[in-house]
Amino acid sequence: MIKSDFETLHAQRIARASALMHRVEGLRQRDALQGWIDLAKEGPVTRRELKPEFYGRSLQYVDLVEVIDGGEDYRHLIEGREVIRRFGRSGRSRFTKIYAAAYLARICMFYEAVRLSRTPNMRLFSVTSLAGESLNFSQLALPMTEEDGRVRYIAAVFDFPDPITRIPTAPLGIHSAWRRLERGTARETVMGDRRWR
Repeated sequence: MIKSDFETLHAQRIARASALMHRVEGLRQRDALQGWIDLAKEGPVTRRELKPEFYGRSLQYVDLVEVIDGGEDYRHLIEGREVIRRFGRSGRSRFTKIYAAAYLARICMFYEAVRLSRTPNMRLFSVTSLAGESLNFSQLALPMTEEDGRVRYIAAVFDFPDPITRIPTAPLGIHSAWRRLERGTARETVMGDRRWR
């Protein structure tokens, strides 16, 4: 691929990211997307650019996801505190080990589109607890490109429009059955994190 083709594709990614701004309502997500766009104007955005300082106070709403096995699977590397409060701590287990099939298919298809296009994207999700309570949220996925052009990391910036009092009180159905059993039903008392879900 000649340089002008690369530059054209990169400009198209920036244009698509700028168009996405019209769909993004959450302030944390808007700030992160604008930051990604600003960095992309200088060249491909790498993990080095999207270090913790990039997110500021929004870091507690961010997960850093690693692409493994060439996009066949994913795992969480860093989990923000507010994400843990709602979903529990996932650790470094593969997505195929921790998520139920329906949620796994949705999240992997979403990340795969971001990985292949190398362009930020956003998706709305609605998940249900085992007691039938709903948790609505959106994820803004920001790709980080390696020198060889592959996306190896994705930053997921969450927006939870519901107040914290609406966090489900029962385990979420997005986790695999063994994972739900492992977490038990007692609330975690450290820093308000609820690892039991």
